[in-house]
Amino acid sequence: MTKIGEGGGLPKSPSIQDYKNSVDLNSMKFLNALESYNVASDPEEKAQLKAIMDQQLALINSAVKEIKQAGIYKQDVKVENDYKQFIQSNSPDAKEALEEDIQTLRDYTKL
Repeated sequence: MTKIGEGGGLPKSPSIQDYKNSVDLNSMKFLNALESYNVASDPEEKAQLKAIMDQQLALINSAVKEIKQAGIYKQDVKVENDYKQFIQSNSPDAKEALEEDIQTLRDYTKL
């Protein structure tokens, strides 16, 4: 147990790069869940995968808000809209648009 005064100071605040890394990581997790969701046939499994995608999207959104970069914010809104469309229609076109938008969002984290 650490005593008061030990431990080397205050914790470091996350940097913009940390938030960009978070967007990239959670985007990959989202895409993995999306692929599994697309091939799943069991309604219970689909519900679990949708919950995972919802959680990853929430984590992406919170990191994007911290980055405060106009282009990435607009892309995040586009991802949210495409995700809603995909969940409603479950069409291949909606899935493809969502995957492209997630990839574009990931590309913004590399800038």
